[in-house]
Amino acid sequence: MIHNPSLKTFQYDPYSRKFTREYYDFDVLMKNRREAVAIARRCTTFGLIQGTLGRQGNIKIVEDLERRLIGKNKRFVRVLLSEIFPDKLAKFEEVDCWVQIACPRLSIDWGVEFKKPLLSPFELAVALDEVSFPSSHYPMDYYSNESLGPWTNNHESHRPVRTKRRQKLVVAAEGV
Repeated sequence: MIHNPSLKTFQYDPYSRKFTREYYDFDVLMKNRREAVAIARRCTTFGLIQGTLGRQGNIKIVEDLERRLIGKNKRFVRVLLSEIFPDKLAKFEEVDCWVQIACPRLSIDWGVEFKKPLLSPFELAVALDEVSFPSSHYPMDYYSNESLGPWTNNHESHRPVRTKRRQKLVVAAEGV
């Protein structure tokens, strides 16, 4: 519904045996996310939140974002958190904008609840003018093997380099 807003979406509840049409206000989503990015463009100090639950807080994404912020002469602090709450982030008064490398949906679903912008890694790339928002959808390729940029877990720049093992030469001698 977020990545494909033009598709009709339905839900079947086997307990109630109801088949219902589902709706999502994509225009409100884009308005909120564009506003957060617009504020972030003017920020000078960023907080990078590396999530510590499961595989969501990818260190390679964090390090890539740090390089990008350094390249744009922005200051940042890295914070490791298992859970991200508005009250917790409000204690960091010197941070102008937050970027969370944790739950892909957190910025979308709860970003408006925070006093300062809470961006996804993709949205930071937009704020740094590296990419632009598509008008037809919101990218949801966080775990895709064919992701659009280095703001995702499985982007080719974050994959381990696999080396081939040397083949072992086995020599067998008969009658020894």
